[in-house]
Amino acid sequence: MAKTSSEKTNDKVGDASSADAAISNLGYEDAMKQLESIVDQLESGAISLEESLKAFERGRALSNHCRGILDNATKRIQTLTADALGKQEQE
Repeated sequence: MAKTSSEKTNDKVGDASSADAAISNLGYEDAMKQLESIVDQLESGAISLEESLKAFERGRALSNHCRGILDNATKRIQTLTADALGKQEQE
């Protein structure tokens, strides 16, 4: 039985949600490895246009994930640095 267009859309949304969940579970190094692999694929031109678009979308999601990890690390460093400076001033 053929799927309706709304069922196909729901499948894509489900696929995207599971892909987003999988990305959110990746550490920085693993996400970067996947991103580098996607860049290599896109630069090689060996994949179809449709595959290139999917790879690009995943690459953007991986890039955003990595940026979030780096932003959180920066905030942690700023907090730790501020705490250390505050303790030095109290002494």
